[in-house]
Amino acid sequence: MLLEVPILIGLMVAAIALAIAAKRASVPYNVALVLGGLLISVAHLLPGVPPLNPQVVFLICLPLLLFEGGIMADLNGIRANAVPIGLLSTLGMVLAIGATGASLHWMLHLAWGPALLLGSILAVTDTVSILYAFRRAPVPGRLSGIIQGESLFNDGTALVAYTAIASVVAGGAAPSLSLLSGHVLLASVGGAVVGLALGLLGGFIIRRAEDPLAEIMVTTAVALASYVMAEEVHLSGAISAVVAGLAVGVTLRREVAPQSQVAIHSFWEYATFGVNTFLFLSVGLDTRPEALQGHLPGVGIAVVAVVLGRAVAIYLPFLLLRLFKPAESIPVRWQHVFLVGNIKGALSIGLALGLPDTTPAREQIVSIAFGVTLVSMVGQGLMLTGALKWLGLFQQDAVALEMAEQRGKLIASRAAHVELDALHSQGLLPRAAYEHLRSEYQVNIARAERELRRISEQHLAEGAKDLLSTRRRLIDAERTALQGARRNGLIPEGTAEEMLAQLDARMLDLEKVLHGGHASLEGKEHKAS
Repeated sequence: MLLEVPILIGLMVAAIALAIAAKRASVPYNVALVLGGLLISVAHLLPGVPPLNPQVVFLICLPLLLFEGGIMADLNGIRANAVPIGLLSTLGMVLAIGATGASLHWMLHLAWGPALLLGSILAVTDTVSILYAFRRAPVPGRLSGIIQGESLFNDGTALVAYTAIASVVAGGAAPSLSLLSGHVLLASVGGAVVGLALGLLGGFIIRRAEDPLAEIMVTTAVALASYVMAEEVHLSGAISAVVAGLAVGVTLRREVAPQSQVAIHSFWEYATFGVNTFLFLSVGLDTRPEALQGHLPGVGIAVVAVVLGRAVAIYLPFLLLRLFKPAESIPVRWQHVFLVGNIKGALSIGLALGLPDTTPAREQIVSIAFGVTLVSMVGQGLMLTGALKWLGLFQQDAVALEMAEQRGKLIASRAAHVELDALHSQGLLPRAAYEHLRSEYQVNIARAERELRRISEQHLAEGAKDLLSTRRRLIDAERTALQGARRNGLIPEGTAEEMLAQLDARMLDLEKVLHGGHASLEGKEHKAS
């Protein structure tokens, strides 16, 4: 069902208000949207909002999010951490579903079929929340890369297992471990092949399009087609979309004009922001507290089962990694982050709502999935930053903080100096008082400038990063001026396009320099760990 225009506008206004409130309250954006959606639902502020349609989640939202994750992913980082990422996405996911399902079977007295089915639903991580959190969290680069890589690929394994288990349970048969394992392996490998083929085809077309708008259209078509085509032949659409994104991302970085790269990345950043907003709000809007009341004990037990299942899926594979491949081992305190960061999201709700009506214990499965998702998104979303700090993984750069402090003093002193001159020029301040205050602020300005210069000279890397950040802002200013001149007819269209392309090339060069420095630090962290 399509949203009516007034309801759609109301949701957009709500999302904007919640984004501003989240910023002011220092609350994660996704958590604010979920709580805001729940408040809107309980207070009936937007009557007429249709329930979340699983088909919209699977055929539109999920392909776009996974493709964007692939296209923006650091392929070198994934390749360098392929062993832990692959281990968590395969063995880890199987262990998570099995351990969670077994816990639910014994603690909730669910039959094995529905228990494993609910286990597969709750084993799915919320890729959106994880990418959002760890792209911004100053944690060790290798840790962030493994978590993001696992979140991209484990959904594919979980979705294949869910589909296989759901079809068996809905038919009334008992799930066969060997049959399910073979189906998961075939669907995963086949999905990767489909995604790679479409990604290479999309890259071939993009190289010859030479038009940013057409190239954006190609990436959108590849994102949707890779998922749908794989699903049509009963393969993993999720893995297909991720691999297609990775393949297209390689083409963009190596063979596409800078102007097109900037346009494509800007489009996907906005597209995924819109999809994320819709999904987070939908989790809150679709959660009915009255429907959960009769299942609160089950939700609490399921939360414990999910934690136990995730613990087995993390600590056991990493123990095997330490025993058989020590060079790829992960520090123990890093492993705790995988447990805390195991956030559930709209995908779990979409899977629950998409169950056939003939599924045994369907109402109980749906209610528990909603409850666990709500607890996970709000609880873990709020505690993630604190947990990272408690584990000593939230890296605060002392030099950067010192530079920020001195920069703040410089900005404040200069603003006060300007205001002081204005007061004096208006005759509101005696000459003697003006001279005294002016000399005081000049001393503050000189001291802050001297400290900034000292920090830059003593810490060359931080000074270089600060300079690159300034250059980026200046390039943005140049781009804005050129676009204004083109609109006003001050420079010809061709000249503007050429100069804007040069600015985009300079911007990408800056990004590569910044990324190269970051990668160097990650390498040092990896060796140290």
